Amino acid sequence: MSARYDAIVIGGDIGGLVAAAYLARTGRKILLLEAGDTLGGSCRTSTSLPGVRAAAGAQTLFALDPRVVKDLNLTRRGLKFAIRDMPLVSLRQGGSDLVLPREMHAAARAIAAHSPADAEAYKRFHAEVSALARAMRPWWWENAATPPRPASTGQRRLLEQLKATSAVALLTERFESDALRATLAFDIPSPLEPGSALAFVWRASQEMCGLQGAVATPMGGMPAVAELLAVTTQETGVEVRTRARVARLILAGNAASGIDLVSGESVFAPTILCSLSRRKTLLDLAPIAAAGFDKTFALRRDAPQSTDATILFLLNAPPVLGGDGVARTSRFIIGGQEGFPANYDALMIEAVVPSSADPTIAPAGQYLLSVRVSGLPVAEVAKQPPALVERVVAALEPHATHLRERIIGVGVRPSSEANGFDVARLLSSYAERVETPIRGLFLCGASAEPMDAISGRAGRIAADIANGFLAREKRA
Repeated sequence: MSARYDAIVIGGDIGGLVAAAYLARTGRKILLLEAGDTLGGSCRTSTSLPGVRAAAGAQTLFALDPRVVKDLNLTRRGLKFAIRDMPLVSLRQGGSDLVLPREMHAAARAIAAHSPADAEAYKRFHAEVSALARAMRPWWWENAATPPRPASTGQRRLLEQLKATSAVALLTERFESDALRATLAFDIPSPLEPGSALAFVWRASQEMCGLQGAVATPMGGMPAVAELLAVTTQETGVEVRTRARVARLILAGNAASGIDLVSGESVFAPTILCSLSRRKTLLDLAPIAAAGFDKTFALRRDAPQSTDATILFLLNAPPVLGGDGVARTSRFIIGGQEGFPANYDALMIEAVVPSSADPTIAPAGQYLLSVRVSGLPVAEVAKQPPALVERVVAALEPHATHLRERIIGVGVRPSSEANGFDVARLLSSYAERVETPIRGLFLCGASAEPMDAISGRAGRIAADIANGFLAREKRA
């Protein structure tokens, strides 16, 4: 049995849903295939705790593409935010927590309690990074062919410095406070890697709720984003199949021509968009060495050694994190406080309490604490979840009174394969990240983004590139 479409999208995560919706808006016949029971990827509802609307992986939004929100009418369709601007709170030993709001002057006042000199240095750092981010935004938001050239000599000099400098080295040069350096480095993947300092600019170039560099939580939790996009995609005319696992790509020479499903069905299309990682797409789905021997060996050699995990704690009383006056709707982090940067390989934790702003995501009288742990060995997550839960509870207990006795349910969810940090991703164009060595095969998921994030931007741009490919094929 076989069928024919204009395009096939593999994977129903945010990137796949956005790509399918944009393709269908041109009137093309599109099929989206999802191996699991539900759509949404890391935003889909975790089933580990009944009655809880929490995502399987993602906790917050900081890079959702405003073009996607506008073009797909997501706001009119019901996208709302419970928290629009989450402060960052670094929980530190001895109670010397650092509360870092997004607004520069408010953050400087908080930093002054740790170091007056750093408070002034932070204003300069924030202003420089934010200005460079605005100059670089077209490169990271659209399918530009060449990077923009910042207007001022100072910005160009800063850009060249960040491209070669690690986040740790930059922060060590700029600030004297361990508390501030560890806090600022928390959101930077692989902060010891050369070039990771450029990730500060990428983060600052993002926009949420009309605010530069903001972090937000949607009403209804992250699953609400997945559900809204799933409905939107289907309403554009996309044929969606769940429980449809792709076994392999079908090639005609070195061009994509369709897929074989595990069920035995074959489906044909002149272009295929895949939201899986580049590694999984070219190693697991494509024929052996279809990407070329050098690329295949490189993908095999660069297998990820670490991953993230999300742990959901259902509580019978609200958790109290941070000191008096700290907003319950903050992002609470633990990591690096034992000495910056020597022990930066310690447990890295981000905790949020989504039920503090949206009580509907947990059963009445119960509260949700969502914890994301970064940089874990794959084996630890896969084989020892109880030990991981115990480590996380032990790390949080000094900062959350009576936490252990309030826990009435726990769910552990390993993340899908992370793409890690590679400065080349930040410096390459969307076309370079979206396109593959196989003609007609494009990537539309996280591995096609400059950095890992719930964005949808790669899906939008991949659809545009695929549409151009289909138009050229038709003319030929």
